[in-house]
Amino acid sequence: MNRAEFDQLVRDALANLYDFVALETHPLAALLPKPPGQPKSRAGFLREYLLAAIEGLRPPDREYTAGAVEWRPYLILHGRYVEGLSLRELQDRLCLSERQLRREHSRALQAIATLMWDQALPEQVASERPAEAKVGSRRWDNNLTAFEPTLEPLNLVEVTHSVARTLQRRLEHEGMELRLTLPSVLPPILADRVILRQILFCLLDWALDVRSEGAMTIGAEVQTAQVSLEIRFRIDLSLATDVEDDPLEAARYWAQRLGANLQQTFDREASLARLVLALPCADQPVVLVVDDQEPAVRMFRRFLSHTNLRVVGVQEGAKVLPMARQLQPQAITLDIMMPTIDGWEILQALQADPETRHIPVIVCSVWDEPELASSLGAAAFLKKPITQKDLLDALVRLGLPDILAGSSRGDSPEQR
Repeated sequence: MNRAEFDQLVRDALANLYDFVALETHPLAALLPKPPGQPKSRAGFLREYLLAAIEGLRPPDREYTAGAVEWRPYLILHGRYVEGLSLRELQDRLCLSERQLRREHSRALQAIATLMWDQALPEQVASERPAEAKVGSRRWDNNLTAFEPTLEPLNLVEVTHSVARTLQRRLEHEGMELRLTLPSVLPPILADRVILRQILFCLLDWALDVRSEGAMTIGAEVQTAQVSLEIRFRIDLSLATDVEDDPLEAARYWAQRLGANLQQTFDREASLARLVLALPCADQPVVLVVDDQEPAVRMFRRFLSHTNLRVVGVQEGAKVLPMARQLQPQAITLDIMMPTIDGWEILQALQADPETRHIPVIVCSVWDEPELASSLGAAAFLKKPITQKDLLDALVRLGLPDILAGSSRGDSPEQR
C-alpha cells in the first residue's frame, strides 16, 4: 500500500460514511488497527474511526470565530460528510467562493489522510516506508522508485472504464459528469496495469480538484506506434497555478518509466485543459535490455530513440525469462555482471526454453569473451563500453535493416 492508494481509499470511505454495505466491505477497514475489547462490525468500526479522525482536525482549546482559517478543514469535512451538506450549502455557511471551497476541501481531505496515515498505521507504515529519496523536486519512497514495471499488452478501453467505475462515487458526490468517448476497438498498448491505473487516478484526481464547470471527457486516438488518451475539461486557472509543486509530477515520472509521454496544455481564453497520455502500442518491435543499472537502460533507449524499436528494460535476472516469453522481443541485450543470477545463467535459461530460444541475444560485457558467448548460444557479442554504432551494426547483422530504416548510423555526439 502506497500513500496515493491510501489517500484514495480515505476519500472513497468518507463519501460512503453512512452506506453500511459499502463500509462493511471497504478495504480501508482491513488496514486500520482494531481496538481491544468487544469487536464491532467492520462498517461500524470504520465509521467510528473516520468520525474520530474528523474530530481530530478540530482546533484544540480554540473557540470558533467566523472566518477562522484554522477551523476550515474540520468544518468542511464535518459539514460535507457528517451532516451531509451540499457544496452550495457549505459555500453559504462558510462564506467561501466555489473556487475557495474546492481548494480548501482538497486540503482538508489531504489533512485527514495524513492524520490517518501517520497515526493509524504506525507499524505498517514504518515497515513500508524506507528512507526517502529525491526524484525531481518531490520526495519519493525508495521502494517506489526501485519498483520495476512489468510490461504486458493491455486493453486501454477496459483499463479506462475500470478506473471510471472506481471513481464513480466521487464523481456523483461532486456532481461531475464523466463522458467516455473511447473507440470500441483500440490496438493493445504495452504498459504495467497497476502503474497505468495509478497514473489515470492521479490525472483525474487533479482534474477534479481544478475543474471549473461542465463535463469531463476522455477520448483516444491511434497514432503511429502509439495510442493517445486525452482528458479534456474546463479549468479554473487560478486553482491550477496556485500550487508550490507540480501536482502531476508523480504521473510524469511513472509515465516516463512506462516509456509513455504525458503532455499538459491550456487554452487560457477558453479556460480549457488537455491532458494527453501517449502510450506505446504492444505490437511495436521490442528490444529487451537486461542490465541491473538503470543508466545503462537509459543509454540503450537513447541509442535507439530514432528507430521504431521500443526499449524495455529489466534489472532483475529472475524476470528476464518471463518477460522474454511474454514480449517476444526482436532481440535481447544481456549484461553479464548481474546480481544473484549472472548473464551466463540467463542466457542458458533462454536457450533452454522453446518459447525463447529463437530470440537473438547480444551479450554485452566488460570481459572480452566472444567465444564463450557464442558457445552458449549468443547471436552476437559487444564489449563494453558500447557505442551507438556498435549496437546498430549488431542489430543490422541480426537481420533487422527494415526496423532500423531512417535511424542515424553514426555515433551519438557523446560517443564520438
